[in-house]
Amino acid sequence: MKINGWQRIGIVASVVWIVGAGLYTYVSEIDGTAQLRVKVYDDCMISAQGGIGTPDGQPNKLTEQCDKNATDVISGIRPRQTAALFAFIPVLLAWGFTYLVLFLVRWVRRGFVRSRLT
Repeated sequence: MKINGWQRIGIVASVVWIVGAGLYTYVSEIDGTAQLRVKVYDDCMISAQGGIGTPDGQPNKLTEQCDKNATDVISGIRPRQTAALFAFIPVLLAWGFTYLVLFLVRWVRRGFVRSRLT
C-alpha cells in the first residue's frame, strides 16, 4: 500500500492532534477536578459555618464529612477517558469525512466519464 503526500500530511496532523488535544484535555480535566473538589469542600464548610478543627489540631467530624463529600463528588470523573475521547473521536470523524467526500467526488466523476463514452 502506497501512501501519497496528502495522506502523510493527514497522518502527521492526526498524531499532532492526538498528542496535543489529549494532553490539553487531560491537564484541563485534572485542574477542573481539583477546583471542583475545593469548591465543594469550601461550600460544605461555609454552610456549616466553621468546623476548621478542634483546638488541638485534630479534625472534627464536620471537616471529615466535608472532605468525604468533596471526594465523593469527584470520584466519578475520569480525566483519562475524557482526554482519550477528545483526542481520538475528532480524528476518526475527520478521516471518515475525508474519505466519504473523496468517494463521492470520484463516484460523481465516474458517472460523467461513462456518459461521455456512450
